[in-house]
Amino acid sequence: MQIITQSSQETQALAAALAPYLQAGMVLRLEGNLGAGKTTFTQGLGRALGIQRAIKSPTYTIVKEYSLDQMTLVHIDAYRLEAGGQEDMDWDYYLAADKVVLIEWAQFMEPALPNDYLWIEFSGQGDQDRLIQIHSQQEAGIYTDLLDKWLKKFFRRT
Repeated sequence: MQIITQSSQETQALAAALAPYLQAGMVLRLEGNLGAGKTTFTQGLGRALGIQRAIKSPTYTIVKEYSLDQMTLVHIDAYRLEAGGQEDMDWDYYLAADKVVLIEWAQFMEPALPNDYLWIEFSGQGDQDRLIQIHSQQEAGIYTDLLDKWLKKFFRRT
């Protein structure tokens, strides 16, 4: 599935439409260049989930956790792991069943990723429109149903 958003607000609205369908144990892989919209997407999702504090990319801390009523949202920015260090992280803790995990720059922690996740790829920078490609890592599974419900909700809004 491909979607074009024309503003950061529209990218955040796309993320907000996903929030009601997230379940603990889900993993979202966010890919794209610097400034492509990964953190903007995460901010929209976090706000829709009820997170009150500012959501910033955890580039230097690598991981930020946000406690919610039913689960914990874990925001991972693996960019700094390009040069190594991923073997020192306790990925099993972060990828636990009671968490929803968003991973920016997931290619730098590829061996730790689960077999199935939602893959969201962002293209564009600055004031440009964003091309957002969304697919499940596997042909069938929890993300296939989620995709259908999420995108129907988003397109009803627009």
